[in-house]
Amino acid sequence: MEDITKIVERIPERVRWEIAARAFTGIASVYNKILLDILGKEKFYEMLEAIWSENGRNFIPAIKEAFRMPVENAVDAMNMIVAASILSMGPEFEMRVIERSAKRAVARTFKCPWLERYREMGVAGSIDCVYGDLAFCREGLKAINPKFSVRITKAMPRGDPYCEHVVELLE
Repeated sequence: MEDITKIVERIPERVRWEIAARAFTGIASVYNKILLDILGKEKFYEMLEAIWSENGRNFIPAIKEAFRMPVENAVDAMNMIVAASILSMGPEFEMRVIERSAKRAVARTFKCPWLERYREMGVAGSIDCVYGDLAFCREGLKAINPKFSVRITKAMPRGDPYCEHVVELLE
């Protein structure tokens, strides 16, 4: 009988990444649904913000260091958000920067694995992932350069055709 590690190693890396990212967003989505049911909306979103704030404070600086990415202007800051998002959500995630300047950058998300998992679970209308998303981005950017603000101006869970993040350099 063949060793399971040899079988797994034959799976192309991109496929392994897709499976791992899908498993991560899947299990976290199940936790979110159960916690929302147990805690109610107010406590659930308070907890979601706390978890994703901590995650952003740790993960985004780790990405900056690992890839030695500069964060001096709004485009750099948005690139950090995009890189961290792709690395944590996998190839199913699609985010494109549509506006670039030193003081302002705008990116739109057209495919999101969180929303896909919520749709698969039948809870897409009841969980608003914007709370966690914004906390992750805000606290992650603050940890690497507090001169930036981030807002989410459109959100698919709220009925928009895409999510839109706006990063601005503070004066």
